[in-house]
Amino acid sequence: MEFWLHVVNSILLFTMLGFSLNLLLGYTGLVSMFHAGLYGVGAYAAALSAKALGVPFPWTILVAVIMTTILAGAVTLPALRVHGEYLILLTLAFQMVIYGLMVSWVDLTQGRTGVSGIPRPNAFGLQLTTPAQFLPLMAMAALVTFLIAYRIGESPLGRVLKAIRDDERATLAAGKSVLRFKVLVFSVSGGLAGVASALLAHYHTFINPFSFSLDRSIFLVALVVLGGTANLLGTVVGATLFVGLPEILRFLEARREIVDAIRSLIFGMLLVLFMRFRPEGILPESLRIRRRAHAPPERGPAPAVALATRPVREDAGAALRAQGLRKSFGGIKAADNLTLTLTPGKVTALVGPNGAGKTTVFNLITGFLPLEAGAVVLHGRDATGLPPWQRVHLGLARTFQDVRLFERLSVIDNVLLSIPEQAGERLGPLFFAPGRVARAERENRWKALSYLDFVGLRDKAEELAASLAFGEQKLVALARLLATEADVLLLDEPAAGVDAQWVGRILDLIRRLAALGKTVCIVEHNLEVVTAIADHAYFMEAGRIIAEGRPEELMADRRLAEIYFGKVLRWPPGPTFWSFETSPPATSASRSSSTSRSRSAPARSSPSWVTTAPGRPPRSRRSSGCCRRGVAKSASMGV
Repeated sequence: MEFWLHVVNSILLFTMLGFSLNLLLGYTGLVSMFHAGLYGVGAYAAALSAKALGVPFPWTILVAVIMTTILAGAVTLPALRVHGEYLILLTLAFQMVIYGLMVSWVDLTQGRTGVSGIPRPNAFGLQLTTPAQFLPLMAMAALVTFLIAYRIGESPLGRVLKAIRDDERATLAAGKSVLRFKVLVFSVSGGLAGVASALLAHYHTFINPFSFSLDRSIFLVALVVLGGTANLLGTVVGATLFVGLPEILRFLEARREIVDAIRSLIFGMLLVLFMRFRPEGILPESLRIRRRAHAPPERGPAPAVALATRPVREDAGAALRAQGLRKSFGGIKAADNLTLTLTPGKVTALVGPNGAGKTTVFNLITGFLPLEAGAVVLHGRDATGLPPWQRVHLGLARTFQDVRLFERLSVIDNVLLSIPEQAGERLGPLFFAPGRVARAERENRWKALSYLDFVGLRDKAEELAASLAFGEQKLVALARLLATEADVLLLDEPAAGVDAQWVGRILDLIRRLAALGKTVCIVEHNLEVVTAIADHAYFMEAGRIIAEGRPEELMADRRLAEIYFGKVLRWPPGPTFWSFETSPPATSASRSSSTSRSRSAPARSSPSWVTTAPGRPPRSRRSSGCCRRGVAKSASMGV
């Protein structure tokens, strides 16, 4: 019986370690290969403080937690600016350094001999010496670490960690400091590992470096991955399997070498089978979005009210000025002394052929690329040196060409993530003011629902973002943008790749945002979209602004037409043959018969620029989405 209780205690120790690693690997997507090193540092800290300094239990646990927390936070700082396999290599290097110090620092760690004679702890009024006496302490510690990990993982803080796992750039664009959250989760993970390491030292009364080698780090990663990432119950299953199975194999009547070979064979087969048939693990992260237990109130805030809660600047000055921007990639100038101004309440378009540098300009303005020269002034404040998330806090936010939703989160969680200054994203309120966090989460949920209501997707709130149509995903991205409460909005190709039934809705929403006082700038290849909604346009070529003015004025310029499409064989252009509706079309018949714009927008001339030589298609450009259709129809009618 004592043996099986020892097995249970060992499972609980590795379960605690698994919980700490799952916060990194499962929730944040960070693969750490020096977790065994942290485990060892905590064990040595507890052992030496108890044996050499006479620190009593349970204060030795606190010593171990402090050491592992500080070490995890400090050591990982240089590793947090790298990703993927580079992060694995850096943490692997840290693991080897820590292990080498354990072996070579003989005066402190006793080297390969290890530290023995670690005092047994006193708890529950008695000295713990047997596995049965240790079991309640182990179970209590495992429960506490589970509750801490669960509280973090299922909170607004956990929502940010999952967003970092899915897409770091989109998390930055939502106004979150990715670096700060990474340091935070590494530190918390190290602290939880410290709890398990201190208990290990007191339980075995002996430690040596071989218990904290690279093999143990690999063992922990396999435990979490096969148990199920971002699923704490999966960690329990993984620990039971990985720790319990070797102990069961001890009863085989065979030599140790044969037993070890059988164990390796079983683990190898399990690894292959799971990677082939269930790569997400035994108990994967649940993809079913759970509806909140609380019933929503009968009435929520109106969408327009939610959007108007941020004061709109009414001054006549520019909301944003980009002055003299310069950026080169090798010998290619993506931005060459570029200057533009964005005005509140107006929609400004940035147009030009592929490779002109339009998206690069957005990246420079929002801080995703560093400037070589120039300045970005936001509401009179120089924002040039600020990272993207700080620019969001100042009121400058953006969308991306490729949407970049957090596909493993629900639609409403995508929007909730962007709401600024959430109490549940900080450890203090999360654990010491749970009522305040719960109230704030309810209020933020209603805000998120109002933004979804504004874009017409409130009924999709609890669905996975990955399950939506592409047009719906574009609308979610717009709702997420609004949730930042920014008043300068940069939309990168908002209508690109969107089915015709969604284009009108997106354009109507952009107009409504401008009417609410928002400053809107779009990059768009679809010239029908530009003429429909833009009040002012800049035309880019080779990193420079070569023309600006009303969209109609730019599109009446034959020189710009030739830059955009290639050689123009007939001028002036013919009449418009294709247009789209600016409100969601009801039927395909109404879409096909429509040749004029919605009443909600004034009619504007459309770019029927290009007539090509017989048999020669226009230049292959992504820019000509609906214009290509107009050209084809013009050619078929002999225009």
